[in-house]
Amino acid sequence: MIQPAHILFKIIKIMALKPSSVRSAIIIVTILFCISQSTVAQYRRLNSGDRNSWEFGFSGGVSQFQTTINPSSDAPYKKFNYWNNDFNTAISLTVIKNISPKFSAEFEYLNTKLSGTWNPNNGYPVPPLALDQGLEYPRPFKTGINQFNLMFVANLNQIVAPKMGDKWYLFVKAGGGAAFLKAYSALYSYTSANNKYEYSIAYGGGLSYRINEKIKLKLGTTWYRVESDRLDGVHTVLPGVTSLKPGANPPGVDPHYFNTIERYIYPYIGMTYGLGLIQSKAHFIRSNNRFLWFKPAKHKYRR
Repeated sequence: MIQPAHILFKIIKIMALKPSSVRSAIIIVTILFCISQSTVAQYRRLNSGDRNSWEFGFSGGVSQFQTTINPSSDAPYKKFNYWNNDFNTAISLTVIKNISPKFSAEFEYLNTKLSGTWNPNNGYPVPPLALDQGLEYPRPFKTGINQFNLMFVANLNQIVAPKMGDKWYLFVKAGGGAAFLKAYSALYSYTSANNKYEYSIAYGGGLSYRINEKIKLKLGTTWYRVESDRLDGVHTVLPGVTSLKPGANPPGVDPHYFNTIERYIYPYIGMTYGLGLIQSKAHFIRSNNRFLWFKPAKHKYRR
């Protein structure tokens, strides 16, 4: 990058040349000066703390049911999966508030379905209700999900190497929310005693690439851990319970264990568009050697 002091030295050096050369030299120097200042401005926009105050995004990908987790101390199976799980189309909308170059808050809405067919080789017993209905295996399940989350996002590049810039960066995120469930096909149907929404936590990460001041492309994966045993339409039976028929179990024993947790995954590719650019204001100051140069102000402004 050409420094102003060096430019001034060049101008003084060529003053002894003939007038036509002087005019040509001044024009060339002026052009170089403008180019250098444009380069500085572009570099500052893409590599400084400048950022959009808000971002609005759209993502698309696939979802898949992962596993059921039973935290009960006497559960015969801690983690298990009955199914040959399908990949289903998923879409999400996001609203991001950039708090600082390192951190942001993200609200996400995700719409998808989870489905799968019973895997006869999974090694787990067939739920008694399926046998009572005369089924060899439970029917394929399909569960609709409307997921709402509020997540905290960290820019790893800015945390580890703040001067690296934001042309691209790695991010991680975590938070919580609620999953609104709809059973399209399930072994166990909903009853009035069962809520159709469940609390959840979400965590994930990915890569973001900035095309320009406004637009970013993102590639990432999010895992959702839902406080429910309803994602795959099958309840976990309490240890020692052999039947789901009323009165067939010991007094006071609930034949269903509802405190299990289930997980699904959402890999995606998306794009965000930024609004309300927060940018450091640059202005001229006079240095000790009387040459002018740019210095970013400490305050911020929005445009």
